[in-house]
Amino acid sequence: MKKLLLILFIITLIAQWAVPAKMIWQKEKVWRSGKLFNFRTEPVDPAHPFKGRYITLNFEASSFTTVHLDTAIGNYDPEVYVLLDVDKDGFAKVHQVVKHKPANTADYVKASINYINRMEHDSAMVMIHYPFAEFYMDEFKAIKAEDVYRESTIDSTQKTYAVVSIMNGDAIVKDVMINNKPIRQVVKEMGNDLKK
Repeated sequence: MKKLLLILFIITLIAQWAVPAKMIWQKEKVWRSGKLFNFRTEPVDPAHPFKGRYITLNFEASSFTTVHLDTAIGNYDPEVYVLLDVDKDGFAKVHQVVKHKPANTADYVKASINYINRMEHDSAMVMIHYPFAEFYMDEFKAIKAEDVYRESTIDSTQKTYAVVSIMNGDAIVKDVMINNKPIRQVVKEMGNDLKK
């Protein structure tokens, strides 16, 4: 009996460590080997004091208008697959939204549907919620970075986007860029300018 309990304890212990280890390994694999997509960002409401230390991202590619919407997709659908393409400027764009995992491409991300606005001529505007809507930073830089990010997305002369690594449905935000500079660098340069 003691031997059985010991075996069960060891199995439980291994399972408790195996699950998080697998999740970390999978995210690390996406980080290192995923295909990079640049998602244009849009302005976002001011920071909420209880949300923590990260930048909230909003993407142009969150809305998609199509006449070929998969009929299995509905409002508030918790799991869809967004097939991605790249526009002429090198930014991510939605090619198609489907209900079932695609078999013939790796350029897709698992997401959910906020809502679908059905329009005339069988077209529909699909509002997509991506699982990578936050960019975590050092707690002391995140507040300043949120301000810099918000100001740059409002200013139409600024080019603001997120670099997202995507691999077989998983996605990780690698960086947020303002005029092709990492946001950490922009915040650091602004800090140096203030000291002068």
